[in-house]
Amino acid sequence: MRILILSQEPWNKVNSFGNTHSAIFGKVPNIEIAQIYLMEGKPNYEPVVKRYYQIPEGSVVKSVFKRGKKSSVGKEVFLEKDVMGTTENASSSKQSWYSKVLSIGKRHHWRWMFWMRELAWKYGNINYEGMMNFIEDFNPDIFFLPYNHIFYTNRLALYIKERLDIPMVMEMAMDHYSLNRVSYDPLFWIDRFAKRRVIRKLVAKSSFMYVISKKMKEEYEDLLDIECKILYKTPDTTRQQTPYTEQNNPVRFLFTGNIYANRWKSLAMLAKELQKQQFGVLDIYTATPISKKMKKALVIPGYSYLHAPVSQNEVIELQNNADILVHTEAFDRYNKSLVRCAISTKIMDYLCVGRCILAIGPSDISSIEYLADNDLALIAPDATMLYKTIATIKNDTSVIQQYANRGIEFTKTELDAVVIRQNLYDDLQTAIDAYNASK
Repeated sequence: MRILILSQEPWNKVNSFGNTHSAIFGKVPNIEIAQIYLMEGKPNYEPVVKRYYQIPEGSVVKSVFKRGKKSSVGKEVFLEKDVMGTTENASSSKQSWYSKVLSIGKRHHWRWMFWMRELAWKYGNINYEGMMNFIEDFNPDIFFLPYNHIFYTNRLALYIKERLDIPMVMEMAMDHYSLNRVSYDPLFWIDRFAKRRVIRKLVAKSSFMYVISKKMKEEYEDLLDIECKILYKTPDTTRQQTPYTEQNNPVRFLFTGNIYANRWKSLAMLAKELQKQQFGVLDIYTATPISKKMKKALVIPGYSYLHAPVSQNEVIELQNNADILVHTEAFDRYNKSLVRCAISTKIMDYLCVGRCILAIGPSDISSIEYLADNDLALIAPDATMLYKTIATIKNDTSVIQQYANRGIEFTKTELDAVVIRQNLYDDLQTAIDAYNASK
């Protein structure tokens, strides 16, 4: 089975897209993937991904001012494997001027910059002919589209689908369609309704949609009248593990990941509680830009520390040396509405570690519901319960051991990686067969 995938980011395990989709597709038998991606950087070697086509956004912006065939943007990317079967890590390459400006714009939420991006993609000199030649040469059986909230990605997806006589399957990991959001910004709602219109167009051309949670499945089947299937990130049962036999003194809490969307405020609650009860140390490793306000709330000498991000191998080592892994979500209405249907891919990673999980967040969002329903974590849905939970751990640390291996046991009984991969293959093959039979 040959699968075409369109995404913003290159297929690299240092970014969320590559990490998640390597886990999903990496060991599915009898498939080959071609990826089209729209950013700078190189993929890293993933055996199942055979070919890559790149349309880097920085070059698209420059091409607005240049015309002609020679200045058209888009080309196939070839990876040079070394003897160990790896390639250059995308994170090691220097950022271009455009990437630096984009990073600043994202940090400051410059809406005008995102509008300019859309205009660049609309009027840029993109090598559509080369892209379609690449696709036709690969000859895919199915088009797999991880939904991206950026307009030009979806316009490109519609362009490709209209020219390909193959089925398309969508994947959506967050709620980008419903009106269950909180915002008093009229521009947000203009943007939301415009994106809803694009989503309906994509859904009309899709055989079915993969979603991330039961809540999202129920809502989207009703809202969009499309069959939805739940697709979790496949747990990495091969990761290096250290059996949990003896706790640290002091007990070490660990958070690794992004702390935007007010997740940092939930971590600050935990840091203050540890200080109040004079128990444990929280280490936070994040790539999120840190403001003075965040640093003041998160750094409490003796109880809570901020660290720069580390490699995936170092994350694994840190997790193996921790007592409790921390998952947080925000409590404010805006950010709660943002993630209410989502289940962080980090949770699937946590379940494979063999450590106690502490989840801090509202009880009625999907990630907290998932952990609570399956009794996979100590749950703190408010400040009062966080106080009680830390007090319980302090008074009887055996609860850490009780929860240490629940994730591993759960993945073995409920998230069998072989079954998940076979179901994915069967779903896609069924879509291909049904599409071909309908011609």
